[in-house]
Amino acid sequence: MLQYFSHFRYTFLLPHYHLFVIPCLILISCAKTANNGNSVPPHDSTSVTNIYIAGDNGTNPILWKNGIADTLSSTIGSASQVIVSGSDVYVSGFYQGIQDTNSSGNPTPPSMGQYTYWKNGIPNNIGGFGNITYLSFISVAGDDIYFANSSGWKNGSIIIQGMSIVQSCFASGNDIYFVGSDSVNDAVYWKNGNLNIVSPFRGRGFTTPHADRIYVSGNDVYVGGMYDRAVYWKNGVVHFLQPRTTDSSFVSTISSIFVSGNDVYTTGYIIPIFAPPGVNIGPAYWKNGIEHDLSVNAPFDFNTSYGTSSIFVIGSDVYVAGYSLTLVSPALPYAHSAIYWKNGAETVLSASGIANSIYVQ
Repeated sequence: MLQYFSHFRYTFLLPHYHLFVIPCLILISCAKTANNGNSVPPHDSTSVTNIYIAGDNGTNPILWKNGIADTLSSTIGSASQVIVSGSDVYVSGFYQGIQDTNSSGNPTPPSMGQYTYWKNGIPNNIGGFGNITYLSFISVAGDDIYFANSSGWKNGSIIIQGMSIVQSCFASGNDIYFVGSDSVNDAVYWKNGNLNIVSPFRGRGFTTPHADRIYVSGNDVYVGGMYDRAVYWKNGVVHFLQPRTTDSSFVSTISSIFVSGNDVYTTGYIIPIFAPPGVNIGPAYWKNGIEHDLSVNAPFDFNTSYGTSSIFVIGSDVYVAGYSLTLVSPALPYAHSAIYWKNGAETVLSASGIANSIYVQ
């Protein structure tokens, strides 16, 4: 069974062996996940027919369509983003090689992970087997498939590499955007291969800017990430998510960003600071930097906290994908549950696993 170490993605603790996967931000980053990877055609909530959610069930990469799970690989893995382009459904993620046994019948060390994207359920591998150190993201522009997993790819060939780190990508019309950091650790994005500095590197520490998510709306470029705490830049101007006034809890980094009209929606994981007795850290999303709490079906358990991974907005309807984290025992990894919310109401997708990305059509 695939399990998670603390709040960090992706570190897997498996029977008989360990496959260690390093999270992209080791400072204070928690479950970082996918945003929408393409501009969304305008439509209202009355036309919604399908809710797609990518994630895992604690073992396998999963695509849920209207709550029905489709297992994308029989081996261990996870799906990190889902987008829809025309009539095609694209899911980025990874899977692990099939494990063999030796002559004594004991499991052999598994193959390294394989980055891939599934188009209508059919896998298309990106690169070869190797360490799975970053989440993967996908965007589609015409006949071209773009992929981000620390490098930037176009149709299976690397187009951004070197000392840069590419975190995610976004297609807007004929333009393709990658976001991440350059060779000197500036927070940057690339538009059609041209580098744009969002925030320059100012030395090591918590104030080092990190650019992880991007959304483009018209002529405006929104970049989400971390700058001491969760932040998004609109055309280079900083906007921080507000901490809670009751206990000064804050969001460490933005896990997704979505723009609808003049409103900017983001998701993340709340870090408690001075939570008074009786105050639990529940799930939330942020609209223009202001927190909006989400409900949960079960009574609050002080061993359980929540994170939100991805957000999608149509008309007045707000869809959020995420997860719960429950401390079962100090000797065991946290137990995860995959969840999504529509207008604040919770639906549990899987009693184990995580929901990484949501797309509504």
